[in-house]
Amino acid sequence: MRALALSLIAVTPIQAAWPNYSHRLMPAASVRLIVVHETEGSYDATVAWFRNPKARAAAHYVVGRDGRIAHMVANDHPAWHAGNSYVNAHSIGVENEGLVEVDGTVTDAEYRASAKLVASLLKRYHLPADRGHVIGHDQVPDPYHRGQYGGYAHHTDPGRFWDWARYMEYVRAYRAGRRPPPRPVDVTLPGLALGAGVTGVVPLAADAANAEHVDFLVDGVVRATVTAAPYTWDWDTSLEANGRHVLTVRAVAADGRSAIASTVVASSTPPVPPPDVTLPPLAEPLTGVVQLDPVLTGRVARLELWVDGAVVQTVTSAPYGFSWDTATVTPGQHVLAIRAVGPSGKARASIQLVTVQ
Repeated sequence: MRALALSLIAVTPIQAAWPNYSHRLMPAASVRLIVVHETEGSYDATVAWFRNPKARAAAHYVVGRDGRIAHMVANDHPAWHAGNSYVNAHSIGVENEGLVEVDGTVTDAEYRASAKLVASLLKRYHLPADRGHVIGHDQVPDPYHRGQYGGYAHHTDPGRFWDWARYMEYVRAYRAGRRPPPRPVDVTLPGLALGAGVTGVVPLAADAANAEHVDFLVDGVVRATVTAAPYTWDWDTSLEANGRHVLTVRAVAADGRSAIASTVVASSTPPVPPPDVTLPPLAEPLTGVVQLDPVLTGRVARLELWVDGAVVQTVTSAPYGFSWDTATVTPGQHVLAIRAVGPSGKARASIQLVTVQ
């Protein structure tokens, strides 16, 4: 495979499968476009798919969220990436790791690596750094239906969350030989690949720049806020339904500006059973203030004291126990219950019929 001579860009040659691209030559003068894609999966999965002869598709390059770049089809061969044979014969395809419908899956490192690659391609093919020559897959005409786009399969990538303003700013800077300045606020969530499987307690660590605090969100809901570095949080997947979840970190600066980073994972954690609770037999008749110290097994989020079907006390942290003033009820028989609630909301109770004097 011919290696692309791009100065100061680390590109790894990884050959796409033979049936996934055209083997006729594409002269440099034919290249008029750079087509930007989003992978809808991880970098590794995309590279593996383009190496699979059953794919019947490939792009020239795949860019990862960590800035890695795989060169999979030589630039002088048309890659089958656009869903339009004319565009394929006149373009270079660049796949970027990310998900179209999830905001924040493309990192700043990825934008920069991709923009630097595209800037070098524009220079090589003597093309201007504008949106007429750097287009999205969603702008490729459907070759069979006038007025429709995204190629014949109507792809929508790179999608509504792709930051074209940032990307083209970077492309123009690199095209002019300048390095774009750092983002005023930035955050990443390294260590979890798109589509990764998780189970149990997952330690999350956000890398944030110029942040006053960092929020950790699961499926759009803030679960924790950390106000100082290191920005870490342990995500207990046993508290979630098994399946797909969007993890997001949001860095917020003192002036209110913010940045987010997201990934999507699949959790498969056995459900946590409710805690066991046993209230030892009480010496009757009860009188005065009675100490109730149940025996607990398992994870307890909340302990409740019930008297005659109503909650009268709640404890949310250890030590888990109650001091119950029997003077609050009339003498006679009463139903006493200690209910232990686990983190997932599941609960068990220990019930006694007691006599108050």
